[in-house]
Amino acid sequence: MKWLWHKVRVLFATRFAEMAEYRAEIVIWMLSGTLSIVMMLVWMAQAQSRPDGTVNGYAPAEFATYFISTWFVAQLLVVWVAWELDIEIRQGLLSPKLLRPMDPMWHHYASHVAERLVRILPMLALLGLMTWFSGARFSGELWVYPAVLGLSVLGFTARFLWEYTIGLLAFWTESNTSFQELVWLVYAALGGMFAPLSFYPTWVQDIARWTPFPYMLGLPAQLLAGKATSEQAWQGAGVLLVWLVIFWFLRAAVWRAGLRKYGAVGA
Repeated sequence: MKWLWHKVRVLFATRFAEMAEYRAEIVIWMLSGTLSIVMMLVWMAQAQSRPDGTVNGYAPAEFATYFISTWFVAQLLVVWVAWELDIEIRQGLLSPKLLRPMDPMWHHYASHVAERLVRILPMLALLGLMTWFSGARFSGELWVYPAVLGLSVLGFTARFLWEYTIGLLAFWTESNTSFQELVWLVYAALGGMFAPLSFYPTWVQDIARWTPFPYMLGLPAQLLAGKATSEQAWQGAGVLLVWLVIFWFLRAAVWRAGLRKYGAVGA
């Protein structure tokens, strides 16, 4: 266990140092993810134009809370591993990593976790500014915040695994970008980035409940907005755990099949 802890600590320390070199770039990436804020302004305008000042029970301040929460959680779930794998596999950069006594996946995972720590302070600063300007009001129940953190960790890990699996398609294709874009669109739509899931037709909601997406974005946002219960939080955690296991075995299967296909110089 001591040896394992030392290995994890060294791996994380090196990845954190690497991510800290790109602080300005990380802030730029963060500022580029403004879709939730744009949707917030659209729905707030819709609510303000209604005679009763609401849309499906959401007042402007509640839309602000929901979409700012969605933005914050989405920042915690950012994953770029598919893009890196696409380059590594096509250019043969994966070859030296296969000689190391550790699955290359863990190097990527450590980089993503380290990047969250670099990102967190500017995220909180922007969260405070948006809350002040928009009039958003977050839940006052303390249990909500560890629940949101737990769902975010599960959601991030699940997304990392499916993005990693998509990245491995580079073993068979010239580019995995189209697959990434398609899955991201489903993730954003069913996750609630465009509107709360309750705004969708019933049949869409029924389909979405069988996917991990509503529990990754929409549910944490609803918790922060005070519109979800602890029972829903536990249910969401259970669904995400099931999908996490599915993605874990799917990634492992695609990885093994891809290595048999891999033919870069030095592989």
